[in-house]
Amino acid sequence: MSIISVKFLFFLFVSLFMYYVVPRKIQWKILLIISYLYYLIAGMENIVFLILTSLTTFFTGKKLDSINIEYDAIIEKKVIAGELVSKDEKQDLKQNGKKQKRKYLVFALVFNFGILFALKYSNVLNGIFAGINSLFGFSDKPFFFSWTIPIGISYYTFQSMGYLIDLYRKKYSAEKDILKFMLFVSYFPQLIQGPINRYDNLSQKLYDEHSFCVKKIFGGAELITWGLFKKLVISDRLAVITGAIFGKPERYSGCFLIVATVLSMIQLYTDFSGGIDIVRGISEMFGINLPENFLRPFFARNMAEYWRRWHITLNNWWRDYIFYPLSLSKTLNRVGKGAKKIFGNEFGKKFPILISIVIIRIINSIWHGATGSSILGGLYYGIILAASFYLEPSLKKITIRLGINTECFSWKLFQIVRTFCLMSVPRLVSNAKSLSDGANYFRCLFLKYNPWILFDGSLYKLGLSRPQFLLTMIAICLLVFVSYIQEKGKEVRACISGQNIIFRWLVYTTMIYLIILLGAYGNGYDAKAFIYAQF
Repeated sequence: MSIISVKFLFFLFVSLFMYYVVPRKIQWKILLIISYLYYLIAGMENIVFLILTSLTTFFTGKKLDSINIEYDAIIEKKVIAGELVSKDEKQDLKQNGKKQKRKYLVFALVFNFGILFALKYSNVLNGIFAGINSLFGFSDKPFFFSWTIPIGISYYTFQSMGYLIDLYRKKYSAEKDILKFMLFVSYFPQLIQGPINRYDNLSQKLYDEHSFCVKKIFGGAELITWGLFKKLVISDRLAVITGAIFGKPERYSGCFLIVATVLSMIQLYTDFSGGIDIVRGISEMFGINLPENFLRPFFARNMAEYWRRWHITLNNWWRDYIFYPLSLSKTLNRVGKGAKKIFGNEFGKKFPILISIVIIRIINSIWHGATGSSILGGLYYGIILAASFYLEPSLKKITIRLGINTECFSWKLFQIVRTFCLMSVPRLVSNAKSLSDGANYFRCLFLKYNPWILFDGSLYKLGLSRPQFLLTMIAICLLVFVSYIQEKGKEVRACISGQNIIFRWLVYTTMIYLIILLGAYGNGYDAKAFIYAQF
């Protein structure tokens, strides 16, 4: 059930009615029922894996919490009895507790991430084994079962495992009520395509009592409308152009591929951020605010800032649960000491961080798709990001010596354009099914020198007529304008709500009219699924 369908709109209306008509003490229970009903409609297999993750995480979390309590109680008992507890003794108790907890944590991580890996990459593994078998003349039948990937499995797996890691680190106590924990895992708006929440940030919002508030309903509706505008008016229309060019790179070579690459970046952003806006708007109607997942990444002035603005909750997950432990690990510290001897003290000190940056970007690319072109893109991002981190002090010195004003508009614009171009390169081959196809895209990029296609009407023959193409460009300009206002620290929704009722409703009806009139749907249109909902 797509969140941009009439069926979902009816489901949301009924859900909101049920949520606010019942006593506020049981609202969270209604929300749990609604969430499971949503997954049940999507397919029984969704429920099976959702329950499996919820149960294993809940009981593992209780065990981790009991070990934390047990070892804290031992120390407290000794103190009450008047015994002196030395630092070494405390350290030994702490290490013994960690060893016990680590066994349970590793089991839960391997079990749940194993399920995720098997479901997401069964087709990839089948292809690898089929190729090996055919090479040696054996049967090329699938080695693994092929499964339909359950809705939101990546998001609730990451969210649940983050909960366990935080318990291991004694960040908070475990949830005692299994039904409340199942709501935390299954809350349906967030798992359509994120964001990835933390237990201490979301749980209480789910369990709190929420009164019906017209302002929240309208605020959520505004966010949903803006998300629909991004998705239907911009992203799905751009998909027509990028699909035509990437589908026939030999025919549409040279500048056509440059146009497709740039528009593909905008398409991906408006698709994902539009979906997140819809999800956050739905959640806001229930009185539950979800964190922002995008902060206008195309205004970023370097790649590190870009990743801090893009898919924020996932990148924060990588940072907190993989990057920090990896860069501070004993293994990489030993490697860093060796690098100091070979390359010098400065490089050696940064080497563990540089390696960790590259590894994180590769892991991120594998999560998005285990294809050769995707992994190569992750390696590209990792190397560029690591190089910019290492060279940042030197580049600052160069700009100072050259007398460059780094706060003027022209320099900031240069940095923004440079970052956009660097981030766009892998998008050229992101639709490639193999490395050979990706290489073909690069080859076709240099087949022709044809910049005149930007002015001779060639772009109007890619699936969108001239008026449709121009309207899409105007919609992109509107997106940039709104984003610029937000970048200046102004809340657009607050500005609109502060106007008189006639102006507000003029804005609302205009946006709805634009979506109905310009949205990419209708007879013969095959609605595109949200790109990130497939991950």
